[in-house]
Amino acid sequence: MPRRKGKPQEHFGQIRTATLPPCRKRRGRALIVEGGGMRGAFAGGVLAAMNRWQPSRGFDIVVGVSAGSCSAAYYVTEDPNDLESTLRNLNVWRYELSTGQFLSTRRLIGKKTVMDQSYLVDHLFGSQYPLKRERLNRKRTTPLYVVVSNLRTGEPEYIRATADNALPLLKAATALPIATKGRSELGDQLYTDGAVTDPIPIEAVIQAGYRDITVVLNHPRSYISGRTGRLLSFLSFPYNRTMARFVHREHHLKYNRAKELINHPPRGVRVRIVDPPMSLPMKIVTTNEQILNQVVDLGMEAGRKAFEMAREEKRRFRRWLSSLFKKKMRG
Repeated sequence: MPRRKGKPQEHFGQIRTATLPPCRKRRGRALIVEGGGMRGAFAGGVLAAMNRWQPSRGFDIVVGVSAGSCSAAYYVTEDPNDLESTLRNLNVWRYELSTGQFLSTRRLIGKKTVMDQSYLVDHLFGSQYPLKRERLNRKRTTPLYVVVSNLRTGEPEYIRATADNALPLLKAATALPIATKGRSELGDQLYTDGAVTDPIPIEAVIQAGYRDITVVLNHPRSYISGRTGRLLSFLSFPYNRTMARFVHREHHLKYNRAKELINHPPRGVRVRIVDPPMSLPMKIVTTNEQILNQVVDLGMEAGRKAFEMAREEKRRFRRWLSSLFKKKMRG
């Protein structure tokens, strides 16, 4: 059988990058959204609240990982304060992912994958709750970069989402090992979930020159990752020993190093953390509708509190400046 030709390299070549684009502002603002499978319901709630309190146009770049990239895609393409559309899109987390259509161990019969990416990306994001992909190409839309892991190089890559590549890019970003085949094709390369090689890309964002960073986490900021066992690492990438070894030996170190940077950023870098107050009552594959709704609501409340407080700080600062100016004018 002749070898199937890959998609043209140039389709993705212009936006594929091993590093994030350098910040051109003195104090660029970046948003990072962590993944975590179904725990992404928390970030989904946070971003829904942020669409009111801190719209995406307040950032110079948004970087999404795994499930976080899906919520981030809606966040950057929706109109600020469009409550009706925002709440409608949240139904993906609240109801659609709790059905057996998306995640079910029964599909193992017949050699199908546990997670149905076609239902998630093509049906939900592409049709039922259509992502406004054309807005990704607009100049005023905040650039969204999605983290994916290159299976050939074993390195993370940061690919800008566009109207043309958004859906296949989200498929690559959510190609969770074990739950899916663990690989997805973009251009002439195979990719897997970006969380494998760069679970929280704080280091990449700082290296790109961003100094005002907001991080939405799906674990509490104090959470430390343990090492992934040998068997689970092998089952994640049975066809790729290099990636399996990385998952076992390096993944937890990279995650914990990112957490250290978030909790203790270098001088001159400000990090705002939006995280759950405690460990979420769920696992990476939880599909219980009641729990998902509880976590979405928890995320919305965390997002509201975080940015309502930030707005109040700005108001106080402006009042202080105003009073200082008035005193100077009187003097």
